[in-house]
Amino acid sequence: MAVLAFLGAAFPSIVLALFLGALVGGVVWFIRRRRGKGKVSTAVGIGLVVTLVVFAGLSLDQAYTTVRYGTVGLVVRFGGLTGQVFEPGLHWKAPFIDQIADISTVVQSYETSDNPDISNADYRDYPVTAQTIDGQQINIKYTVLFRIPVSEAANIVQNVGFPAEVVENIVKAHSRNLARLWAQSYTAEELYTGEGIFTYENRVREGLQTEFERYGVTLEDFLVRKVDFGTDYVNAIEQQQVAQEAIETAKYQSDAAEYEKERQIRLSEADAQRTKLLAEADAERQRLLADAEAYSIATQGKMLRDYPEVVQWEFVRNLDNVQWGFLPSEGLTPFLPLPSLGDTTVPTGTDSAIPSLP
Repeated sequence: MAVLAFLGAAFPSIVLALFLGALVGGVVWFIRRRRGKGKVSTAVGIGLVVTLVVFAGLSLDQAYTTVRYGTVGLVVRFGGLTGQVFEPGLHWKAPFIDQIADISTVVQSYETSDNPDISNADYRDYPVTAQTIDGQQINIKYTVLFRIPVSEAANIVQNVGFPAEVVENIVKAHSRNLARLWAQSYTAEELYTGEGIFTYENRVREGLQTEFERYGVTLEDFLVRKVDFGTDYVNAIEQQQVAQEAIETAKYQSDAAEYEKERQIRLSEADAQRTKLLAEADAERQRLLADAEAYSIATQGKMLRDYPEVVQWEFVRNLDNVQWGFLPSEGLTPFLPLPSLGDTTVPTGTDSAIPSLP
C-alpha cells in the first residue's frame, strides 16, 4: 500500500525522467546510426543513465522544504498528519511522500462591517443584527483578533481544519452567537450612552475566550467598533439629551445665583465684623490714651507736691522781659521782673545768681 502511494506521488517525476531518458537515448541512437555505428543497447544505456540522473535530481528537489516566517509546516504523509511540525527555516523530508501544509500562526482578524469588500481584515462579514432587552433593533460591528498557536497547530488542523475552516466553524459561529445573545441583556440606552457597552464587550470577550480554549485557538482580543441604532431611537435620544442639557444649564444658573447670594452674605458679614473690630480697636485706643493722660496728670501733680519750686520756675519762665531774678534761700517768693542792670554783675552774699531768661 505504501509502495503504491509512493509510486502515485512520484509518478509525474518518473514519467518526466523516462521521457527525458528516452528522448536523449533516441537522439544518441539516431546520430550513431547515421554514422553507421548505431546500436540499440548503447542508446538504451545512455537513456537509462539520463533517466536516473533526472529522477535523482527531481528526488533531491523534493527532499527539502522551506517554511516562511509567521507560519509552520505540517507534514502530511499518505493523506494523514504525521504530527511533525516544521517551524520557519529549511527542513528535510521524504521526497514524493511527504507534503507540507503551511499554517499561519500570526494574529489574524475577523471583522463585521457594512462594506466587507473594502475592509482590510483577513476575514470579512456583515454586522450582527440583535435586539436589546427593551426591544430596540441594533447592528453590532466588531473585530475578533485570534491566532493559531504553534503547539496546537497540528491538533487544530486535525480536529477543526485549516484557518479558513477555523474562522467559519469557531470564530464566526461563536462570536456572532455571543454578540447577539449578550445584547439581549442590555437596554438600548446602556449600549448607547452608558457604561454598558464596556461590560458588554468584556462579557463577549470572556465567553469567546472560553470557547476558543476548547479548540486550542488563542483569542487576542474582541473589540466592539460601533453599535448602530434605529433613526427614531437616535432622534429620541438626541432630544432627551438636549432637554437634559437645558435642565443642567438651568440648574447651573440656579446654583450660580445661590452661590452669589451666599457670597454677598459672607461679604456683608465680613464687613460687619471688620467694622466691629475697628470700633473695638478705636475704643481700646481711646481708653489707653485716657489712661496715659490720667497717669501723666497724676505724675505731674505728685511732682508739684514734692517740688513746689517747679511752680515758681514755670511761672517765671513764662514771664516776658525777665532779665535777672533772685531766688531766696527760704520762702516761696516768686521771681519778679527787674530792670536791666547793664553789664554782668557778680552778686555777693548767700543769694544765688541765675542768668537772665529770654
